[in-house]
Amino acid sequence: MFFRIILVVAIYIICTGFIFGAEIDDPAMKFYLDKADSVFNSSTLFNKNLQFSVSVTSIYNKINYRGITDESDTTGFLIDFDNLQFVISQILDTAGLEENIFPSDFQFEKPWELNCRFFFFPRDTGAGDLAIGFAPIDSLRGRNPEGLVMINRNTYQIKSLYLHYLAFDEYEGMSREYQFSYENEIALLKSLTIQGCYFGYFQRRYFRQDILFKNYDLQ
Repeated sequence: MFFRIILVVAIYIICTGFIFGAEIDDPAMKFYLDKADSVFNSSTLFNKNLQFSVSVTSIYNKINYRGITDESDTTGFLIDFDNLQFVISQILDTAGLEENIFPSDFQFEKPWELNCRFFFFPRDTGAGDLAIGFAPIDSLRGRNPEGLVMINRNTYQIKSLYLHYLAFDEYEGMSREYQFSYENEIALLKSLTIQGCYFGYFQRRYFRQDILFKNYDLQ
């Protein structure tokens, strides 16, 4: 299922001409990426010296090679953020699946700080959110991610970021998708979806973890 999605995305990229894009030295591309980076760095909650708590729901699914969910677990957490660190103050509910844990780090690689090629979609209408794709140069494929970032064209706020790694730690493939919302010009992480593939005893196995954030309490 995981790689079927990736294949569909790859076909879409080829069919839409996505590969015929601009390099990072393109003035328009550089303008949008610089603006997005500046706005995000100044607005993201994790960069601010703030204490806050947030309710988190993590839904974890183990998926076999046929695309069928073998095990599923939903766990609720109450999280405190202080001194730039997350602390689990309470586990609200869990079915006890050991893989369904709260990630220790939510930092992500910013594609504009990596050696990547960047692309505009050729059929961009100039309205709504701006989609920018990126892919590592050939010599870095397998180490740096490829993916897609969605930017509000008027405010330069990052709406979502999709990162796909051909290899990641012990995983054969891994993707992370971050969704952001904005409140009083503060960027709040709304959801994080992690999908991956790894080798089981006799076949590949897959997982999907959906982490949902709600009820931010800024102190």
